[in-house]
Amino acid sequence: MRFWLATLLGLAAFGSNPVFAEDAYPTRPATIVVPFPAGSATDGVARKLAESLREQLGQSFIVENKAGADGIVAARAVASAAPDGYTLFITTNTTHSANPNIYRQLPYDPEKDFTPVGGIIKIPFMLAVRPDFPADDLAGFIKVAKSANPKLSFGSGNTGGRGAGEMLKARAGIDMLHVPYRGSPQAITDLIGGRIDVFFPDPASGLGMIEEKKFKVLAITGDKRVKTLPNIATMEEQGIPNYRIIAWVAMYGPANLPPAITAKLNAAINKTLETADFVGFVDRIGSDPFPTDPAALGAFVKEDTKRWVEIVETAQIERK
Repeated sequence: MRFWLATLLGLAAFGSNPVFAEDAYPTRPATIVVPFPAGSATDGVARKLAESLREQLGQSFIVENKAGADGIVAARAVASAAPDGYTLFITTNTTHSANPNIYRQLPYDPEKDFTPVGGIIKIPFMLAVRPDFPADDLAGFIKVAKSANPKLSFGSGNTGGRGAGEMLKARAGIDMLHVPYRGSPQAITDLIGGRIDVFFPDPASGLGMIEEKKFKVLAITGDKRVKTLPNIATMEEQGIPNYRIIAWVAMYGPANLPPAITAKLNAAINKTLETADFVGFVDRIGSDPFPTDPAALGAFVKEDTKRWVEIVETAQIERK
Protein backbone atom coordinates (compact mmCIF):
# COMPACT_ATOMS: atom_id res chain seq x y z
CA MET A 1 0.00 0.00 0.00
CA ARG A 2 2.81 2.37 0.89
CA PHE A 3 4.58 1.50 -2.36
CA TRP A 4 1.54 2.37 -4.50
CA LEU A 5 0.87 5.56 -2.55
CA ALA A 6 4.47 6.69 -3.08
CA THR A 7 4.22 5.84 -6.76
CA LEU A 8 1.03 7.86 -7.22
CA LEU A 9 2.50 10.84 -5.38
CA GLY A 10 5.60 10.63 -7.57
CA LEU A 11 3.54 10.62 -10.74
CA ALA A 12 1.50 13.57 -9.50
CA ALA A 13 4.68 15.52 -8.78
CA PHE A 14 6.06 14.68 -12.21
CA GLY A 15 2.84 15.83 -13.87
CA SER A 16 3.05 19.22 -12.12
CA ASN A 17 6.77 19.65 -12.78
CA PRO A 18 7.36 23.02 -14.55
CA VAL A 19 10.07 21.53 -16.75
CA PHE A 20 7.64 18.87 -17.97
CA ALA A 21 5.05 21.61 -18.69
CA GLU A 22 7.63 23.67 -20.59
CA ASP A 23 8.58 20.70 -22.74
CA ALA A 24 4.90 20.17 -23.60
CA TYR A 25 4.38 23.85 -24.53
CA PRO A 26 2.04 24.93 -26.01
CA THR A 27 -0.93 23.00 -24.64
CA ARG A 28 -3.52 25.72 -25.31
CA PRO A 29 -3.95 28.83 -27.51
CA ALA A 30 -1.54 31.72 -26.95
CA THR A 31 -2.09 35.45 -27.45
CA ILE A 32 0.26 37.66 -29.46
CA VAL A 33 -0.14 41.31 -28.44
CA VAL A 34 0.60 43.89 -31.16
CA PRO A 35 1.04 47.57 -30.14
CA PHE A 36 -0.44 48.97 -33.36
CA PRO A 37 -3.85 48.70 -35.04
CA ALA A 38 -5.00 46.13 -37.57
CA GLY A 39 -3.70 47.01 -41.02
CA SER A 40 -0.29 48.15 -39.82
CA ALA A 41 2.87 46.39 -41.00
CA THR A 42 3.51 44.95 -37.53
CA ASP A 43 -0.01 43.53 -37.46
CA GLY A 44 0.45 41.91 -40.89
CA VAL A 45 3.76 40.34 -39.86
CA ALA A 46 2.27 39.08 -36.61
CA ARG A 47 -0.64 37.40 -38.37
CA LYS A 48 1.65 35.81 -40.95
CA LEU A 49 3.93 34.46 -38.23
CA ALA A 50 0.96 33.29 -36.15
CA GLU A 51 -0.14 31.03 -39.02
CA SER A 52 3.30 29.43 -39.15
CA LEU A 53 3.51 28.97 -35.37
CA ARG A 54 0.13 27.24 -35.40
CA GLU A 55 1.29 24.86 -38.12
CA GLN A 56 4.58 24.09 -36.35
CA LEU A 57 3.47 23.96 -32.71
CA GLY A 58 -0.08 22.66 -33.04
CA GLN A 59 -1.92 25.43 -31.16
CA SER A 60 -3.56 28.69 -32.20
CA PHE A 61 -1.66 31.96 -31.76
CA ILE A 62 -4.27 34.72 -31.61
CA VAL A 63 -3.27 38.28 -32.52
CA GLU A 64 -4.65 40.97 -30.22
CA ASN A 65 -4.20 44.64 -31.19
CA LYS A 66 -3.63 47.05 -28.29
CA ALA A 67 -2.87 50.33 -30.02
CA GLY A 68 -2.17 53.62 -28.28
CA ALA A 69 0.45 55.84 -26.66
CA ASP A 70 3.36 54.79 -28.88
CA GLY A 71 2.96 51.16 -27.87
CA ILE A 72 2.97 51.85 -24.13
CA VAL A 73 -0.52 50.38 -23.61
CA ALA A 74 0.50 47.06 -25.14
CA ALA A 75 3.94 46.99 -23.50
CA ARG A 76 2.44 47.41 -20.03
CA ALA A 77 -0.06 44.62 -20.69
CA VAL A 78 2.65 42.15 -21.71
CA ALA A 79 5.08 43.20 -18.97
CA SER A 80 2.45 42.38 -16.34
CA ALA A 81 1.44 39.03 -17.88
CA ALA A 82 2.46 35.63 -16.53
CA PRO A 83 5.77 34.40 -18.04
CA ASP A 84 4.28 31.14 -19.28
CA GLY A 85 4.47 31.61 -23.06
CA TYR A 86 0.76 32.27 -23.49
CA THR A 87 1.12 36.06 -23.73
CA LEU A 88 3.70 37.19 -26.28
CA PHE A 89 4.65 40.54 -27.76
CA ILE A 90 5.40 41.25 -31.41
CA THR A 91 6.72 44.78 -31.29
CA THR A 92 9.17 47.21 -32.89
CA ASN A 93 11.89 49.73 -32.16
CA THR A 94 9.09 52.08 -31.05
CA THR A 95 8.60 50.40 -27.65
CA HIS A 96 12.14 49.12 -27.08
CA SER A 97 14.59 51.57 -28.71
CA ALA A 98 12.82 54.87 -29.35
CA ASN A 99 10.48 55.29 -26.38
CA PRO A 100 13.28 55.13 -23.78
CA ASN A 101 14.83 58.15 -25.50
CA ILE A 102 11.61 60.08 -26.13
CA TYR A 103 9.76 59.59 -22.83
CA ARG A 104 11.21 60.93 -19.61
CA GLN A 105 9.48 58.18 -17.67
CA LEU A 106 8.05 54.89 -18.94
CA PRO A 107 5.74 52.56 -17.02
CA TYR A 108 7.86 49.63 -18.17
CA ASP A 109 11.55 48.79 -18.54
CA PRO A 110 12.33 47.59 -22.10
CA GLU A 111 15.16 45.40 -20.81
CA LYS A 112 14.15 44.21 -17.33
CA ASP A 113 10.43 43.61 -18.04
CA PHE A 114 10.80 41.47 -21.16
CA THR A 115 12.53 38.36 -22.48
CA PRO A 116 13.95 38.63 -26.03
CA VAL A 117 12.71 35.73 -28.18
CA GLY A 118 13.79 36.47 -31.76
CA GLY A 119 14.00 39.00 -34.58
CA ILE A 120 11.53 38.80 -37.47
CA ILE A 121 12.08 41.58 -40.06
CA LYS A 122 13.81 44.90 -40.70
CA ILE A 123 11.91 47.48 -42.73
CA PRO A 124 12.51 51.08 -43.88
CA PHE A 125 10.06 53.95 -44.02
CA MET A 126 8.98 55.95 -47.09
CA LEU A 127 8.66 59.70 -47.51
CA ALA A 128 5.08 59.90 -48.79
CA VAL A 129 3.17 63.07 -49.74
CA ARG A 130 -0.46 63.82 -50.58
CA PRO A 131 -1.43 62.96 -54.18
CA ASP A 132 -1.61 66.59 -55.38
CA PHE A 133 1.69 67.63 -53.79
CA PRO A 134 3.53 70.03 -56.15
CA ALA A 135 6.81 68.06 -56.29
CA ASP A 136 7.92 64.65 -57.57
CA ASP A 137 11.34 64.25 -55.96
CA LEU A 138 13.13 65.09 -52.73
CA ALA A 139 14.79 68.26 -54.05
CA GLY A 140 11.42 69.60 -55.13
CA PHE A 141 9.89 68.62 -51.81
CA ILE A 142 12.54 70.54 -49.85
CA LYS A 143 11.99 73.61 -52.03
CA VAL A 144 8.24 73.52 -51.40
CA ALA A 145 8.73 72.90 -47.67
CA LYS A 146 11.02 75.91 -47.28
CA SER A 147 8.52 78.27 -48.90
CA ALA A 148 5.30 76.76 -47.52
CA ASN A 149 3.02 79.13 -45.61
CA PRO A 150 1.51 77.76 -43.48
CA LYS A 151 4.25 75.19 -42.96
CA LEU A 152 3.73 71.59 -44.08
CA SER A 153 2.26 69.05 -41.67
CA PHE A 154 3.60 65.53 -41.20
CA GLY A 155 1.84 62.67 -39.46
CA SER A 156 3.32 59.80 -37.49
CA GLY A 157 1.75 56.56 -36.30
CA ASN A 158 4.74 55.50 -34.19
CA THR A 159 8.00 56.89 -32.89
CA GLY A 160 9.90 55.50 -35.86
CA GLY A 161 7.84 57.62 -38.22
CA ARG A 162 8.18 60.57 -35.85
CA GLY A 163 11.95 60.17 -35.87
CA ALA A 164 12.00 59.96 -39.66
CA GLY A 165 10.14 63.25 -39.97
CA GLU A 166 12.12 65.09 -37.33
CA MET A 167 15.41 63.84 -38.76
CA LEU A 168 14.43 65.11 -42.22
CA LYS A 169 13.62 68.51 -40.72
CA ALA A 170 17.05 68.65 -39.11
CA ARG A 171 19.06 67.31 -42.06
CA ALA A 172 17.25 69.33 -44.78
CA GLY A 173 16.84 72.55 -42.83
CA ILE A 174 13.04 72.67 -43.12
CA ASP A 175 10.17 72.99 -40.67
CA MET A 176 6.99 70.90 -40.49
CA LEU A 177 4.16 70.62 -37.99
CA HIS A 178 3.99 67.18 -36.31
CA VAL A 179 0.54 65.50 -36.14
CA PRO A 180 0.50 62.27 -34.04
CA TYR A 181 -1.80 59.31 -34.81
CA ARG A 182 -2.61 56.06 -33.01
CA GLY A 183 -1.33 54.09 -36.02
CA SER A 184 -0.60 54.17 -39.74
CA PRO A 185 -4.07 53.42 -41.24
CA GLN A 186 -5.73 56.67 -40.08
CA ALA A 187 -2.68 58.74 -41.00
CA ILE A 188 -2.66 57.27 -44.52
CA THR A 189 -6.39 58.03 -44.84
CA ASP A 190 -5.72 61.66 -43.90
CA LEU A 191 -2.74 61.84 -46.27
CA ILE A 192 -4.88 60.63 -49.17
CA GLY A 193 -7.58 63.10 -48.20
CA GLY A 194 -5.11 65.98 -48.06
CA ARG A 195 -5.64 66.67 -44.36
CA ILE A 196 -1.88 66.25 -43.80
CA ASP A 197 0.90 66.85 -46.31
CA VAL A 198 3.48 64.22 -45.38
CA PHE A 199 3.63 60.79 -43.77
CA PHE A 200 6.32 58.15 -43.30
CA PRO A 201 4.62 54.76 -43.78
CA ASP A 202 6.46 51.49 -44.16
CA PRO A 203 6.19 49.85 -47.60
CA ALA A 204 3.86 47.16 -46.26
CA SER A 205 1.27 49.75 -45.25
CA GLY A 206 1.13 51.47 -48.60
CA LEU A 207 2.24 49.39 -51.60
CA GLY A 208 -1.28 48.84 -52.94
CA MET A 209 -2.14 52.51 -52.58
CA ILE A 210 1.08 53.54 -54.32
CA GLU A 211 0.11 51.39 -57.31
CA GLU A 212 -3.29 53.11 -57.35
CA LYS A 213 -1.51 56.52 -57.13
CA LYS A 214 -3.40 57.52 -54.02
CA PHE A 215 -0.26 59.25 -52.76
CA LYS A 216 3.29 59.89 -53.97
CA VAL A 217 6.49 58.36 -52.60
CA LEU A 218 9.59 60.53 -52.93
CA ALA A 219 12.29 58.67 -50.98
CA ILE A 220 13.24 55.61 -48.91
CA THR A 221 14.70 56.09 -45.41
CA GLY A 222 16.86 52.94 -45.39
CA ASP A 223 20.35 52.22 -46.70
CA LYS A 224 19.13 50.62 -49.94
CA ARG A 225 16.20 50.70 -52.32
CA VAL A 226 13.14 48.54 -51.80
CA LYS A 227 12.76 45.63 -54.26
CA THR A 228 9.12 46.41 -54.92
CA LEU A 229 9.91 50.13 -55.49
CA PRO A 230 13.17 50.03 -57.45
CA ASN A 231 12.73 53.51 -58.92
CA ILE A 232 12.47 55.26 -55.56
CA ALA A 233 15.91 56.40 -54.39
CA THR A 234 17.03 56.56 -50.76
CA MET A 235 17.42 59.82 -48.84
CA GLU A 236 21.19 59.52 -49.04
CA GLU A 237 21.10 58.93 -52.80
CA GLN A 238 19.12 62.16 -53.12
CA GLY A 239 21.60 64.24 -51.17
CA ILE A 240 20.61 63.96 -47.49
CA PRO A 241 23.81 62.84 -45.72
CA ASN A 242 23.88 60.34 -42.86
CA TYR A 243 20.15 59.64 -43.05
CA ARG A 244 19.22 56.03 -42.32
CA ILE A 245 16.18 55.08 -40.29
CA ILE A 246 15.09 51.44 -40.36
CA ALA A 247 12.44 49.83 -38.17
CA TRP A 248 12.61 46.28 -36.87
CA VAL A 249 9.96 43.81 -35.76
CA ALA A 250 10.70 41.14 -33.14
CA MET A 251 9.06 38.87 -30.59
CA TYR A 252 9.37 39.28 -26.84
CA GLY A 253 7.80 37.59 -23.85
CA PRO A 254 7.38 38.84 -20.30
CA ALA A 255 10.46 38.80 -18.07
CA ASN A 256 11.54 35.36 -16.85
CA LEU A 257 10.03 33.47 -19.78
CA PRO A 258 11.41 29.92 -19.29
CA PRO A 259 14.46 29.15 -21.47
CA ALA A 260 12.84 26.02 -22.92
CA ILE A 261 9.81 27.98 -24.15
CA THR A 262 12.00 30.83 -25.41
CA ALA A 263 14.16 28.37 -27.36
CA LYS A 264 11.15 26.58 -28.85
CA LEU A 265 9.60 29.84 -30.04
CA ASN A 266 12.92 31.12 -31.39
CA ALA A 267 13.48 27.93 -33.40
CA ALA A 268 9.96 28.17 -34.83
CA ILE A 269 10.45 31.83 -35.82
CA ASN A 270 13.79 31.18 -37.53
CA LYS A 271 12.34 28.20 -39.37
CA THR A 272 9.51 30.44 -40.61
CA LEU A 273 11.96 33.05 -41.87
CA GLU A 274 13.59 30.45 -44.14
CA THR A 275 10.39 29.31 -45.86
CA ALA A 276 9.75 30.36 -49.45
CA ASP A 277 6.30 31.61 -48.45
CA PHE A 278 7.63 33.97 -45.78
CA VAL A 279 10.57 35.14 -47.91
CA GLY A 280 8.11 36.02 -50.68
CA PHE A 281 5.92 37.83 -48.17
CA VAL A 282 8.91 39.80 -46.85
CA ASP A 283 9.91 40.83 -50.38
CA ARG A 284 6.38 42.00 -51.15
CA ILE A 285 6.27 44.28 -48.12
CA GLY A 286 9.67 45.81 -48.83
CA SER A 287 11.56 44.35 -45.89
CA ASP A 288 14.35 41.89 -45.03
CA PRO A 289 14.34 38.82 -42.76
CA PHE A 290 15.90 39.45 -39.35
CA PRO A 291 16.79 36.06 -37.82
CA THR A 292 18.49 36.13 -34.41
CA ASP A 293 18.83 34.05 -31.29
CA PRO A 294 17.50 35.65 -28.06
CA ALA A 295 20.91 36.89 -26.91
CA ALA A 296 21.70 38.45 -30.29
CA LEU A 297 18.34 40.25 -30.31
CA GLY A 298 19.01 41.66 -26.86
CA ALA A 299 22.45 42.91 -27.92
CA PHE A 300 21.09 44.40 -31.14
CA VAL A 301 18.37 46.34 -29.33
CA LYS A 302 20.90 47.76 -26.85
CA GLU A 303 22.90 49.16 -29.76
CA ASP A 304 19.73 50.40 -31.50
CA THR A 305 18.71 52.22 -28.32
CA LYS A 306 22.06 54.04 -28.35
CA ARG A 307 21.45 54.97 -32.01
CA TRP A 308 18.15 56.53 -31.00
CA VAL A 309 20.01 58.80 -28.61
CA GLU A 310 21.68 60.33 -31.66
CA ILE A 311 18.40 60.48 -33.61
CA VAL A 312 16.63 62.30 -30.78
CA GLU A 313 19.53 64.72 -30.28
CA THR A 314 20.03 65.43 -34.00
CA ALA A 315 16.32 65.87 -34.69
CA GLN A 316 15.90 67.88 -31.48
CA ILE A 317 12.86 65.87 -30.45
CA GLU A 318 11.53 67.27 -27.18
CA ARG A 319 11.16 64.53 -24.58
CA LYS A 320 7.64 63.89 -23.31
